[in-house]
Amino acid sequence: SRSTILARNLFPSAVAAPAALPIPSKNTCRFLDTDANQKAYDDFISNLSPARRKMFTILNEYRNKNFTQCTNARFFKTIISAVDANNDDVISKEEYQALLKNIGAEEQMTEEDMDAIFDELGVGEDEKVIPVELIKKSWEPLMKVVIPK
Repeated sequence: SRSTILARNLFPSAVAAPAALPIPSKNTCRFLDTDANQKAYDDFISNLSPARRKMFTILNEYRNKNFTQCTNARFFKTIISAVDANNDDVISKEEYQALLKNIGAEEQMTEEDMDAIFDELGVGEDEKVIPVELIKKSWEPLMKVVIPK
């Protein structure tokens, strides 16, 4: 299926790719594009640092090309599974860079952008990592809104 192919493209270096999720029909992805929705989206974006906004834009462009039938929650769950390839519940800079490479966006983020994201969200003394739960929590406001194309 299409979702299986997309999942394999996202997880080429993973030991075992997560099971592909079926792409839901349009009827299961009903959202109202209202002023409240736009405000929630604008609030989310305005609270992101420039580097995180850039990363979000890259992921959103990928979503618009490859996951148009998916809900926000399903798409971000797929991305989290892809980026945390070793399933250790933290994301390293190398895992983020592998995700960008796998979606054809490695040239869009600079080393300075990656450093800024890991300085902002990362934990740890020697090598900073970002806990998956922190990413999920930061994306929570988006789970109920339509992301503008």
